[in-house]
Amino acid sequence: MKRLRLLTLVLKAPGIAPNQRFRHEQWAPLLERDHGIRLEFEPFESPALTELLYHRGRTFAKIGLVLADTLRRWRARDRSIEFDGVVILRQAMLFGGAWLERYFARQGVPVLYDFDDAIWIWQPSASNGILNLASAPWKVATLCRLATAVTVGNEYLAAYARRHNRNVQIVHTTIDSDRYPAHPDPGAEQPFTVVWTGSHSTLPHLDTIRAPLERLATRRPLTLRVICDRRPLPFEHVALDFVPWQAATEAADLARGHVGLMPLPDTPATRGKCGCKALQYMAIGRPAVVSPVGINSEIVRDGENGLYATTHDDWIGTLTRLANDPALRNRLGTAARQTVLEGFTARHSAAAFAAVVRGALARRRATAG
Repeated sequence: MKRLRLLTLVLKAPGIAPNQRFRHEQWAPLLERDHGIRLEFEPFESPALTELLYHRGRTFAKIGLVLADTLRRWRARDRSIEFDGVVILRQAMLFGGAWLERYFARQGVPVLYDFDDAIWIWQPSASNGILNLASAPWKVATLCRLATAVTVGNEYLAAYARRHNRNVQIVHTTIDSDRYPAHPDPGAEQPFTVVWTGSHSTLPHLDTIRAPLERLATRRPLTLRVICDRRPLPFEHVALDFVPWQAATEAADLARGHVGLMPLPDTPATRGKCGCKALQYMAIGRPAVVSPVGINSEIVRDGENGLYATTHDDWIGTLTRLANDPALRNRLGTAARQTVLEGFTARHSAAAFAAVVRGALARRRATAG
């Protein structure tokens, strides 16, 4: 088996962005050990830009840093010839057109393009306003066409990518089951606690169930544990337990809740989500209560390994059932972890991604020959 080296262009330094951490960063050691494929990561953002980008204002400082990081990214043109191919996660550059991707195509560099969200749909940024338009979501179609192969996290994303590329494969977002071991239910040692994890960009999804959580808390003691990089607004009647996100303690922080929450509004953008929150809860043996939107309705089977909730009354009734029935929580949590072990581990998706890589490079060689 020929060993391969792939230059992997990501937007952020390793260990920061969930889309990187639960996909290629997680697969990298397994790809090298088991499949002879080495990923060498090169982030677009400098530490200064990462620090500044998600704070309001300072537009001109952000523009200056983006330009500096864009010039630095051009080094990938020269570096690409040292590798067997290039992996691009979402886009090679944070802003602007598909300049670098077009260069690779002209030079015949094999490109594996990966995305795990409906990134062709523009989504406003509270931190960056109109500047966020410069990310040019409309270029995703071009990136798909230029790629040797496209990998995505679910069927909704695959359906879009297939409109622009014939070689599209689904490779699920995954959980490292060693870093996310099963944890026993906290039981009655603490008040009934529901947990939500995510970034500041998805905090508005938690707000969609603010009303039912506040109503439930008027009927019984309720603690909401939020693991995030930004503190949410207070909830009436609900005991808010805010935990600043840390990769090293993420699984243990989740385990202090009885139930995991993944509310989602049903929109074209949210249908592209890859269920990462639900998978995190399920991996540690917690029942996830999810909006049955997109892949959530595939990962979670209502009443078997988790529960669905759509209306406010659904959320109140479902959480009340789980609060009152530890046996139900344990049954669903055990089945939830088994679901992860059977189809959503890093080992599964590393093998799937390796097959895509080797197949794409073989086809490229055959075409070139």
